[in-house]
Amino acid sequence: MHYYKVRIQYEGTNYAGLQWQNGLRTIQSEFNTAISKLIDGKITTMPASRTDTGVHAIEQVIKVSSINPIDTTSFLKPFNDLLPSEIRCLSIQTCLGSFKPSVESTSKEYRYLFTNKTQTSKGDLQFVANIANKLNFEAMFTCVSALEGEHDFCNFYSSGSNVKTTIRNIIKCELTEIDPRELLGDQELFQLPGDLTLCYQLKIEANGFLKQMIRHLVSAIWMVGSGKISSEEFISLLNSPKDNKQRWKVATPNGLYLYRINYPES
Repeated sequence: MHYYKVRIQYEGTNYAGLQWQNGLRTIQSEFNTAISKLIDGKITTMPASRTDTGVHAIEQVIKVSSINPIDTTSFLKPFNDLLPSEIRCLSIQTCLGSFKPSVESTSKEYRYLFTNKTQTSKGDLQFVANIANKLNFEAMFTCVSALEGEHDFCNFYSSGSNVKTTIRNIIKCELTEIDPRELLGDQELFQLPGDLTLCYQLKIEANGFLKQMIRHLVSAIWMVGSGKISSEEFISLLNSPKDNKQRWKVATPNGLYLYRINYPES
């Protein structure tokens, strides 16, 4: 077998997430279909990180195992020609057969982009979420600062996945105001409206994330900013026993980006 580390980027609006699912259009299913047209023989793919329906990726990693070798010097153009326009292959390189992209990462970085407008257009909402309520950013900053470090996030994730522990280590967490083009640049997949020049960015890096954890955190921080729960209550939910009270809905996926997966050699 031959093994490759492939970096891809995608616009996830019209996909049922990354992972292959029978009968659904996913990033992995489209990736597999395209590469099977280009390379003969048995091929398997192993993504580094799952992303949910509607979530985007600036950089995702997929390990490809192929019974036949791939010419990495001439692979990108024909492969991108076969992929749907919402998915781009950025690079391909050989790797060890023992490489496990999800296990060997040192950390994962996400960004959540949102505006705070009373009115938005459909174009504004394709790549940036919006919260219309008036927000107390000072209270929100208090919550963001409290997230750094190791915590039990049992109150900030969706059930439905098998996890050994709900403890995660947040390496970095920042809430800033940015021009979204600073993040997305001139990348062809993410074409922003011309007048969308400022938004807020939650930048979060951790050793791993739980199912919909970031969208739970964003929604809870919005609740604090809207005055619906206090920053003290938010902080008390960290490292506390599971509270089954439904306090918020998860934030919409359109503002969430898998930014980068870090490895020891990065």
